[in-house]
Amino acid sequence: MLGRLYVILDDTYLTPRDIPKVAQKVLKGGADVLQIRSKRWSREVLLKVADEVYSLTKDYGVPLIINDYPDIAVRYDGVHVGAEDTPYSIAREILGKDRIVGVSCYGSLETAVRMQEEGADYVALSSPYPSPTKPEKDIAPLRLLREASQVLRIPFYVIGGIDENRAKEVVRAGAYGVAVVSAILKAEDPEEATRRLRDAVYSSA
Repeated sequence: MLGRLYVILDDTYLTPRDIPKVAQKVLKGGADVLQIRSKRWSREVLLKVADEVYSLTKDYGVPLIINDYPDIAVRYDGVHVGAEDTPYSIAREILGKDRIVGVSCYGSLETAVRMQEEGADYVALSSPYPSPTKPEKDIAPLRLLREASQVLRIPFYVIGGIDENRAKEVVRAGAYGVAVVSAILKAEDPEEATRRLRDAVYSSA
């Protein structure tokens, strides 16, 4: 089973040179899953960065997920896809049954249930809060998380504007875990920010 604190290393905040350094800090802080999310870099740059981060995540026993590119993700532990990315079925075909495939389901519990039935390893649902990285995203009520906790057997992470206090709120509402971007990447000390978020999540579960 995947752990509850999922940290996204996003190119909105980090350069290719920054990512391995920050990855080391968040791993020390106790991140359970790492994702590299880049829509701007070339394939060559993404591969170079992912190789560096993978050498770190392996030491910590933490899965490395690549956002959107299953043909690259097949080199690592898994892929995460959204509505505008490679369809789940194709991603699964490329990665096979032994690697992780996660899916963004936004505010749709119906989609989350369908992805569970199709074999997704985890899903991500929108949070009740605005997102600094995706201001156009759906806002989902806490009620959705309560309902999701009743019907989803796979881990589901809540993403969007999550900080320490909000992490506690969504986990108490039923979320399995949280996916965090800016609260860690914009922190002066990403290691300490990761540690505090981990404590908030696990103390509320």
